[in-house]
Amino acid sequence: MTQSLYLDSVNGIVNDAKTIFQNPISITDRNTLPADWNYKMNSWYKIKDIVSIFVDIRWSTKLSATLHEKSTASIYELFTGTAIKIFHEMWAEYIDVKWDGVFALFSANKIYTALSSAITFKTFAQRTFKVLIDKKFEWKNIDIWFHMWIDQKTVLVKQIWLKDSDRRDRRKNEVWAWKPVNMSAKLASLSNDWELIVSDRFFKNLWKEELILKSCWCCNEKETGEKVDLWEEVDLSQNDKFDFDKAYMLKSMWCSTHWKEWCQKIIQLDNK
Repeated sequence: MTQSLYLDSVNGIVNDAKTIFQNPISITDRNTLPADWNYKMNSWYKIKDIVSIFVDIRWSTKLSATLHEKSTASIYELFTGTAIKIFHEMWAEYIDVKWDGVFALFSANKIYTALSSAITFKTFAQRTFKVLIDKKFEWKNIDIWFHMWIDQKTVLVKQIWLKDSDRRDRRKNEVWAWKPVNMSAKLASLSNDWELIVSDRFFKNLWKEELILKSCWCCNEKETGEKVDLWEEVDLSQNDKFDFDKAYMLKSMWCSTHWKEWCQKIIQLDNK
């Protein structure tokens, strides 16, 4: 008889895992994310064309080592806490925190709402977050930035949970398999400070509307009255980290005069 490698309490878990692995997996197809994350997903769900937004602070490890713990906590609260609230307010169907970053998921029928929420947070990060940090910690000369990336593809998801002695659910969370959750984070290696980069498969699903592709005339630094391209193509054909060949970087911003109007109009595209 082979002696078990595990404690008795763990041995049963391992044996159950081997049994589950040998049995057929149930996968349910869906077109949208679940409306209620409090219910149990007893099977894997395959959800089509989910939009994944991931945003995090750059050089946060250096930041934590430099500042007092209360200062560090206040910066995370300002950045991470605001990201969660903005994505929630702008109808993200799933939000989670990964290290000091946040990812938000939207169903395929909310692709423009997702884009609008991403640029809303980008605007906050550049025009509010950075300004407040620079002013409060000017004497520390803090070098702090952020990155944001968007991808879109089919995902697999299942809830995993444990029960306590009273048979109540504990330690419940979702397990996300496949892209785009991983790909949206991997795009970090491409982006520089304050940049938003999106995958080609996300970008090509956007209608070629002028309000998405072009700035308004007052965003042109030369003040010629001409609209300028907002996106720049990034070649990924030689990068084996990604399963797409191109990405697009948002290289300019909508002006503060027309930002609110633009935000409202782009969200309305989801209803067409």
